Amino acid sequence: MRAAVLLGGLLLLSPPALAHPHVLIDQVVRFVESDGAFTYVEVEWRFDPMASELEIAAADENRDGHLSPKEVKALSELALSELKELGYLTWVNTGDKDFRPKAPTFNARIADPAIFMPQDWAPTPDAPGGPTPAPGNAAKKPTDKNAKPKQGPRNLVYTFRYALPKPVKTVAVSAVDPEDFVRIELDKKAPWEIVGGNATCAVDKNNSVKSEYWPGNPFFADRVTCKLP
Repeated sequence: MRAAVLLGGLLLLSPPALAHPHVLIDQVVRFVESDGAFTYVEVEWRFDPMASELEIAAADENRDGHLSPKEVKALSELALSELKELGYLTWVNTGDKDFRPKAPTFNARIADPAIFMPQDWAPTPDAPGGPTPAPGNAAKKPTDKNAKPKQGPRNLVYTFRYALPKPVKTVAVSAVDPEDFVRIELDKKAPWEIVGGNATCAVDKNNSVKSEYWPGNPFFADRVTCKLP
């Protein structure tokens, strides 16, 4: 199960084999309003398809393509324990200063088909040994009627629900891995959602929250800020 937290399986690969970042996460932030103020924020992480398959292999013990309450509970116990040591890789701001949130509630699911596909990611089309021969250039192989359909891209999705210290009108959320092992970026099309009210939101970079695995090449965290009237 350790492989199911921040892609521990990838940690087993030799460092020269992969360039930073190793894992891509698409993030959506939900701002929950009640009685004219924000009371919670939900942070949703969608792991890239390759990383997701490593995670799913560890978390989906019965291999049914879904995470049961028992599987989510086991994943939660491990994930929250590990992420607590990293401050959940998240910063919240309800006033003048960023702070780390307290322990969230946790949920997880498998998005099938994938809802997040990195721009540079694509499945390998050719079978081992070279490209598939063009029609008519090779004899057709008999069809295996009992063969299972090839699994398409999927995402493992984490959802963290953080209670705010007190109801507020303005909240900003940033997330980054200081080691840049995991690259967290806001969803390009829908970086935020408002639950229960109307708000004005904007996205920028948080210049005080960054990763700098390569000295002199900082990556500043995406920040989404929402304000209620």
